[in-house]
Amino acid sequence: MKCISSFFLLLVATQASVLAQFRFSPEKPQVGQTVSFTYTPQATPLATDSTLEGRFVYYGAPTAMHLSRPTTAALMRQGNVFVGQVLIPLKGVTGAMLAFRNSKQPQRIDLNKGQLYVIPVYDATGQTVPHAIAGQSSVFTRSHFLYELGSRPDQNRVVSLYAQEFQANPTLYPMYWSDYLASQIKQKKPGYGPKVKLGIETYLASRPALTAAELTAGAQLYENMGDFPKANALRERMKSLDPAGSLVQRDRATAVRNETDWTRKKLAYQAYQKEFPNASYLPPLTVMMTDGYFKNNDIRGLVAFVEQQPVAHTDVLMLNTMAFQLADERRSLPEAEQLIKRAMMIQKTQPKSGNGDDRQRQLMNTYARVLEQQGKYAEAYTAYQDVINPNAIEDSDPRLNERYFLCALQANHAADAQAVTESAIRVGKATPRLKTVFRDWYAKQSGNTVAKADTYLTELEADLRADQTDELRDILINEPAPAFSMTDLQGRTISSASLRGKVIVLDFWATWCGPCIASFPAMKQAQSKFENDSKVQFLFVNTREGGPLQRVHNFMNRQPYGSYGFTVPIDASQRVSRAYKVQGIPTKVVIDPKGRVRYRQIGYSGDPETTVNELTLVVEMLKDEK
Repeated sequence: MKCISSFFLLLVATQASVLAQFRFSPEKPQVGQTVSFTYTPQATPLATDSTLEGRFVYYGAPTAMHLSRPTTAALMRQGNVFVGQVLIPLKGVTGAMLAFRNSKQPQRIDLNKGQLYVIPVYDATGQTVPHAIAGQSSVFTRSHFLYELGSRPDQNRVVSLYAQEFQANPTLYPMYWSDYLASQIKQKKPGYGPKVKLGIETYLASRPALTAAELTAGAQLYENMGDFPKANALRERMKSLDPAGSLVQRDRATAVRNETDWTRKKLAYQAYQKEFPNASYLPPLTVMMTDGYFKNNDIRGLVAFVEQQPVAHTDVLMLNTMAFQLADERRSLPEAEQLIKRAMMIQKTQPKSGNGDDRQRQLMNTYARVLEQQGKYAEAYTAYQDVINPNAIEDSDPRLNERYFLCALQANHAADAQAVTESAIRVGKATPRLKTVFRDWYAKQSGNTVAKADTYLTELEADLRADQTDELRDILINEPAPAFSMTDLQGRTISSASLRGKVIVLDFWATWCGPCIASFPAMKQAQSKFENDSKVQFLFVNTREGGPLQRVHNFMNRQPYGSYGFTVPIDASQRVSRAYKVQGIPTKVVIDPKGRVRYRQIGYSGDPETTVNELTLVVEMLKDEK
């Protein structure tokens, strides 16, 4: 008896404390009424704050919890208290829950120790309406309100509120049973497992006719406790109850996805589409099938398939990628044109978004490429003009700039594309091929020569090269170059002493090193720039090979490497690579004519143009250094 009295006194004291901080009028609000409330921040985390606002959500029965969208309640300060109002709607609402925070520093907040401040709704007799208590738990379990405020639900409180509701309104249990048991799982009180399982079994056994939703909820509860056999058993019952339901749809979709035979996969997809035209699993299956047609090289079948699909089931960017790949590979070009036209049509039907213009340019770029590869140069050139942004050349793709000028050349619009191309060259957004083609075209213009064209190209790149040179000077090093002597694949002795006075480029590599081999085309370009310069020597030092020398011979004798003209010294003992501080391969090292290491770069970026330009500039700088 003494224990009960102490608990009652504590409860009254707690309620009195809350009421001292939060009061509302009328004391027992009903639907349709405006509730005025007073908030006293003293003794709360906001005691020293002066700019406050309320944040509240309405709540109701579980089916009405879509109402729980957070709303701001304006507060007016009156002395040491703040006042505000909340309107109780006529339908669906059984209460409101509030928190208070600093409007300028939202992280400063009063959550009433995680319970929030509650305005329950009453009926005409002065009793709380059904769901006025359990609906508070629904705010914690079915909404993100508390998480938005930076907190988490107290599961003890959640379970307690459900229990209070069931005591007052036992008939509401079927609406909350799964939420109530899920809260007990999260509460994790000792012995909760058997208790919850008994709760599931008792509830399901008490129902005269189980619904798919009840079976799904039961299966999810078992799964949350790790009892997968019982969860699966309920799901099997659900399939029998609802043979066209989501579980059956999911299993059938998985079967379509896992089918490895392409012919059977198409038939399975067609059957699924016919049987479950509105299934949520259908759009991703459609995307998978779209990819399947492409990977199986059934491009005509792909076009026919795509044109039959609803707009919502089509991945625009996937079609764009496929069409561009077909265009680049010069195959199925009419079909590629159909694919990109379909993608462009769908894009126009979609809502405008922040990246809408970028996506439209992507599609138009592919369309232009497809037209160009079919020899429709006039149409392609018009399309490219919608892709090229003369005011954003610094952010452009060098490959796009190349395609644009080549197409303009074919369409007899090279002069119109000249300004954009010159800008691309100035800011380093031109490929080597574009610069070569532009130089050749410029040399053929009235009054020009090849020499004039070379000079003009140099002038266009002058500022860029100056900036790049300044940047490179900041990363140049200055270390003694260790002496070396190695034998190359032809049996010749290659020594640092014999190369004194030259700029030496050492490229350390091995046949098993993917990045090393990937960088070879770029290194060939760089070497070609100095093939007639007796003051520059490129050496491709094979190191860390870990295998027979014949493997290197065989590798270099293959095409295209046999035509590269590389001098390949062998560093079998890794003595040279260690002396030159090679920590990984590929590593490029450049030695100046005075025998000093001035540049060291490990790895390969994958950008051949950057590699060629940087090495070329380094070599030219060191050649010209006094």
